[in-house]
Amino acid sequence: MGSRWRVIEAVALPMLTLLFLGLWQGFRHHTEAMRALRRQLHELEQQHTEVNNTSLMEEQLEFLQRRQQSLETQIGDMKRAQQRWRMQERQRMQRSEPTPPPSMDFIPIP
Repeated sequence: MGSRWRVIEAVALPMLTLLFLGLWQGFRHHTEAMRALRRQLHELEQQHTEVNNTSLMEEQLEFLQRRQQSLETQIGDMKRAQQRWRMQERQRMQRSEPTPPPSMDFIPIP
């Protein structure tokens, strides 16, 4: 029975050492895999952010173009309204001003 304990003692230290080394390598491999996954995730987030920024910029550009068209239409409407108002004012002024009688100053001398 004593020899069995000696065999177990002799085999236990190398087995524990192998177990420790196996666990250590597994942990190292797991850590490297996690780092690689984090790098990939970071790259994907950057790509996603770039895509989001691009689509956001496109949406803003479309909004600004629609707004510009709307403002151009409003400006055109205002210009036409202003021209109509000026024309009406001219007509009103012409109607309200009496035509001056012909002056003798303008008669040509033969």
